[in-house]
Amino acid sequence: MKVAIYGIPDFPQGKKNLPDERLDKLKDLYRAPKIIYISIEFIDESRLPEAEGIICLKERRADLVLLDLEIVERRLNQVDDEKEKALFSRCQAELEKENFLNAVNLSPEEKAVLANSGFNTIKPVLVVPKDNANDHKAIFKDVYALMGFISFYSACAKEVHAWPIRKGTKAVEAAGAIHSDLQRGFIKAEVVSCEAVISSGGINQAKSAGALHLEDKEYIVKDGDMINFRFNI
Repeated sequence: MKVAIYGIPDFPQGKKNLPDERLDKLKDLYRAPKIIYISIEFIDESRLPEAEGIICLKERRADLVLLDLEIVERRLNQVDDEKEKALFSRCQAELEKENFLNAVNLSPEEKAVLANSGFNTIKPVLVVPKDNANDHKAIFKDVYALMGFISFYSACAKEVHAWPIRKGTKAVEAAGAIHSDLQRGFIKAEVVSCEAVISSGGINQAKSAGALHLEDKEYIVKDGDMINFRFNI
């Protein structure tokens, strides 16, 4: 996932690990030699079109809106379809009030049109005050959540691994985040919360306490779930 930095010149760029204290504790419990964090790539504001999300300095918020106003004005000069023209005019009115487009009530079809038109504020935008711009750990976590992601975990003696998925993802789709074979041959998901494993002192202790439950492919994965997928191919 790529996140553009807008208006914060000294913000660290490149691929960075998402801080995750739960993953650190699981590593200690499993004594695993390998730990795999979720990675976020932070990119320069010149690459805004590539980004899935944006971190914007509060003092530059109006400048980000202005970029979208320039886009909407160009689109209004290019579009002939009356329905699309009405949509862009509506967006123009919101932007002139300095509202982000992601805060406008839009239909899925309208969101698709805007997403394909190069707008920036249709994406998740984390606005950061100047005084908080150096709190990178908190910013990493906040933008990850704002973009709609949660984390689930897999663990064994060799490694503990955090996996990013969208909030609302089903178990069978989460299996595919690890490997397509797991999704194709999905049978059941053995689920236990990482909090239960950590507080119990290990996976076996959590199982003995009845914290583990079996779920089918329709189960909605929760943030912090530890999952072992049963599959057959």
